Amino acid sequence: MAVITISRQLGSAGDYIASSVASMLAYELVNKRNIIIEAQRKGLIDTKTAETVGEGKPPLLERFDRKKSRAVYVVRSILREMGNIGNTVIVGRGGQAELKDYPNVLNVRVIADSETRIARIEQDSKVGRHQAVKMLKQSDKEQAEYVKHFFLMDISDPELYDLVINTSRISPDVAANLIVQAVRRRRGGKVRSVSKDIVDTEA
Repeated sequence: MAVITISRQLGSAGDYIASSVASMLAYELVNKRNIIIEAQRKGLIDTKTAETVGEGKPPLLERFDRKKSRAVYVVRSILREMGNIGNTVIVGRGGQAELKDYPNVLNVRVIADSETRIARIEQDSKVGRHQAVKMLKQSDKEQAEYVKHFFLMDISDPELYDLVINTSRISPDVAANLIVQAVRRRRGGKVRSVSKDIVDTEA
């Protein structure tokens, strides 16, 4: 019944890692699109409002928009529901903050150095370096503001996470295996050594 939240920097390969982990554990992958679909299925928000829910602090005037405030409330409600159901990998949306006190949750932060991130953004988005740097800075700003505004927390605070992985030093595939092993060792509320699995994974 475990839940994994993955907070990831743009260009850190966090989305790939989340997908890999969900596949290896046969867990449901929960991202923005899935949350919107679930909210619409329940009739909680309409399509136009749902699409405005991003990882960023809303502009001043939008903070008093009842529809958008409700959209954020719905997202948080669905995150809690997923936390209670279990067997899910939640990507972004402040899951690490919303579910930080849930005993069955493993909170993961995926990062990488700037040059690695820029190179990945250039490749994945088919853009030049200037645009990649702009996208990196914008994403970092929006993610930090989202968590600070809605949860009053610092997204980079290591105490929010059980595991922080730097994919400039550890490959995305190894990172996915580390997360899977951590989840398996943590089941039942006990944490056991994963050192052997780390060695086996990197061999």
